[in-house]
Amino acid sequence: MTACDEAGIRAHGILAFDGADPSRRAAARDRHIAAIGRFAADGTLLLGLPLHSPEGRSRGSLMIIAAGDEAGVVAYLAREPFAAEGVWQEIACRPIRIPALPFRPWPAMESPMPSGRGHTILVAEGEAGVQRLGPSAAAGTLCFAAETLDAPGAILVTAHGGDAAALSWVASEPSLAACRWTPHATVFRPLPYHPLPGMR
Repeated sequence: MTACDEAGIRAHGILAFDGADPSRRAAARDRHIAAIGRFAADGTLLLGLPLHSPEGRSRGSLMIIAAGDEAGVVAYLAREPFAAEGVWQEIACRPIRIPALPFRPWPAMESPMPSGRGHTILVAEGEAGVQRLGPSAAAGTLCFAAETLDAPGAILVTAHGGDAAALSWVASEPSLAACRWTPHATVFRPLPYHPLPGMR
């Protein structure tokens, strides 16, 4: 279960990177897609997105899971085909807090699968005031935000279709400008996610 407090909900963010053999991902892909559909429906998976290179090649995954401790993370990874079948070769699990911001709803289940990059994942090192990003969430620029609890930082998902636009946006936000950012291209797969606190 995910722990809630006045500042939002506590969960874990998994940043996982594929090994050198792309055939592993291809072989496990159908099982992974079926699994994340189940995990989203039962509330285990709060958000799951691929990490792509700017050219569109798969490099890994960002999984936000409703696990309050390391035991919950281990249990999730044991059921995740990309982890169990060795697709992910580098896995970092970080405790996070997701603030209650007025995020717009994510793509509904009946939405078509996007044909290309539509969003950007931004991983920050440094103090990031994500709780002050309500206006960007309400405007639809910010689709997801969490602060990392093991070290100062953040994980954001924005509606920018390119790295330059995403990095320009964070540079313009006073609460984010001092961070060091790593962008990743991504795309939203419609899944039966449970709404986040504050989501309209």
